[in-house]
Formats: sequence, C-alpha cells, structure tokens
Amino acid sequence: MKPIIGIGGNHLTAELGNQMEKTYTPQGFVDGVQVAGGIPLVIPISDPMDAEHYINAVDGLILAGGQDVSPILYDEEPTHRLGVTHPARDAFEIALAREAYNQCKPIFAVCRGMQLINVAFGGSLHQDISQLEEYDVQHDQKTNIQYASHSISIAPNNFLRSFLGEKHLVNSFHHQGVKELAEPFEAIAWSSDGLIEAFQAKERSQNIFAVQWHPEFMLASSQKMQYFFDEIVFLAGTGIHYQDNVIHY
Repeated sequence: MKPIIGIGGNHLTAELGNQMEKTYTPQGFVDGVQVAGGIPLVIPISDPMDAEHYINAVDGLILAGGQDVSPILYDEEPTHRLGVTHPARDAFEIALAREAYNQCKPIFAVCRGMQLINVAFGGSLHQDISQLEEYDVQHDQKTNIQYASHSISIAPNNFLRSFLGEKHLVNSFHHQGVKELAEPFEAIAWSSDGLIEAFQAKERSQNIFAVQWHPEFMLASSQKMQYFFDEIVFLAGTGIHYQDNVIHY
C-alpha cells in the first residue's frame, strides 16, 4: 500500500475576476508526493470537528503556504502590516495539526504551514518581519520563486543538516515569521538576520519538521528539495523517526 499524504488545501473565492470558487494546492506538493511514491490527497477546508476523520484517512500531513495566520490566535491585536487572513482555514488546519500530533502521524509544514503549526502549539509570530530590529535579508524575493535567493545556517546533528549541510541556499516568499517558538519544537536553521527558517519536534515520538521556504517551487532546480517529500512518504509508510534515519537517501 502506498502511503496517503493529506495536503491541506486553500480556498480561492469567486472574486477579482475569478469565475468560480476553487479548492487547490500548488502542483509542486502533488508532484513531490507522487515522485516519492505516495498518494497525494488534497483536504478541503472543513469543519474542525471533522479533523479526526481526515487524519484517520491519511498516513501523513502537509501544511502548505497561503494567507497570513491571524494574530488573534496568539493574543495580539492586528497591525496595519497584517495581510489577508482566512479564519476558517486557520481553525481547521490547527485542528488537523493537533489531531496528527495526537495520532503521531508525520507532519511537513511549509511557510504559512510552519507559522500555523507554531501558533497551534502555543507560539507566536511577527505579523510583519519589518518589525525585526535587524532586517537585512530579502525574505520576499523579487527573483522567480523557483530559484534560491538567500542562505540559511543549519544546526548540527539533525535531519536537515544530513542532506543540506551547514549552509544552504533557499527561496523566500513571506512577510511573517516565527517570533516565539512553541515549546514542543526546537529551531534548527536561521537566516543571517536571525529569523527561524526551520524547526523540528523535540519529542522522538513525533515526526514533525517545518521550513519557512518553499521546497515545492524548487523541485525543478534542486534535487535536494525532493528529499522533503521522500522523507514524509517514507516516514508515513514506516513509522521510523527521521532522526534515526538520516542516511537512507
């Protein structure tokens, strides 16, 4: 049986010239899972009470990019720098993340997904990273998103370091970022201005890894970005902890 990987879907409303509403996910997530030998299943935004049913039906979960996460969820007033939010998506994906955690199913979180899962477990965000005292890196790149735009530094002795090395170049397409990291997680990569670029679960019973960049957009230009999809499919199919399996590529 091929592992089924649920991908949290986004919602495009019928406005600004669109002819119909759509539930969708970027094609790179679908491609990455399929190349890794998994079955991608896009999960529509739904009632949070249904999260358990969805997680029961999948072997792993991907949380994708998209709208800003509402600061109301971490007890902050929205500032004028906050972008578009989607409260229904926030509520549903928080429920998905917590249920996947309860069932010890692997989670791979990307950009907004990384921010969302941090908030889901008690962390907070910079509503706009211009709030940082040092803001020297172009986190919202002008170059095509399939190409890398800035470097990250990676801590030793973790899954990410095993295939990206001490430093690596990544793309960047965001204006929010992790401020206070939730207690269940530990940071493992940073940009040169100190923003957290990746974290992982502390608990060895949990296969959770999150990145601020977009591997799904870099698949054509970097084979190493496929490894994230290989990993979640592998973990979903075996239950092995990723820290015990850093050399299976």
